Amino acid sequence: MYSQEQLVSFVPLVFIGLSAAVSTKALFTDAPTALKMFARLCIITFAVEVMGHLMKDESENYWVYNFFHVFYYTYLAYIFYQQLSGEWIKILIVVFIVSFFAFAIYNTLFGQGLFALQTYTMVVGGAFIFLLAGVYFWELLVHDRGSLTRDPFFWLSLGLIIYFGGTIPFLGMFNYLLENFYEFTVFYHRNISNAFSILLNILIVVAFLCKKNNPRLS
Repeated sequence: MYSQEQLVSFVPLVFIGLSAAVSTKALFTDAPTALKMFARLCIITFAVEVMGHLMKDESENYWVYNFFHVFYYTYLAYIFYQQLSGEWIKILIVVFIVSFFAFAIYNTLFGQGLFALQTYTMVVGGAFIFLLAGVYFWELLVHDRGSLTRDPFFWLSLGLIIYFGGTIPFLGMFNYLLENFYEFTVFYHRNISNAFSILLNILIVVAFLCKKNNPRLS
């Protein structure tokens, strides 16, 4: 019999698996490179989440997610590098990738360590992806691409903005909240964060079901 906690943590995994399954369609079409890269990221994310769930009952799995988050944020940044057109933002992305790797190494060796959840890394990476998604919206408005709802990256960017907008503030205060408001922290992490994850993956599914696969903005 599954506990309530196990069921609550399993539901987001179902939606992550659904987005991974739907995203595979982009790999067999003439979809833009950035969209195919996002599809691969969805598949990898699902594989890591399955691994993390299988390891959760037997050993600490934070180190798996710590390695994955470094890959996840840099890979997402590179996807936006392919999709965005502004030269200044491309330079900023390159600077971020180099700096983020250095910060992740420092945080592992001298900060939060490998076997604790590296919330600092998640906050820095998530904040930058939030910025990139916002820049994509700005470029959409500048270039006036018509129906936004037919653009897969509109839905992907919207999902990322909602997800990181709802989780970054919580992660930024995670250690303080955990120490002073333990029950609220557990509730938010188990329920609210999972709800944002479900919403993100629903929007990812919508994105890959769009009929129009827009090329990079120019």
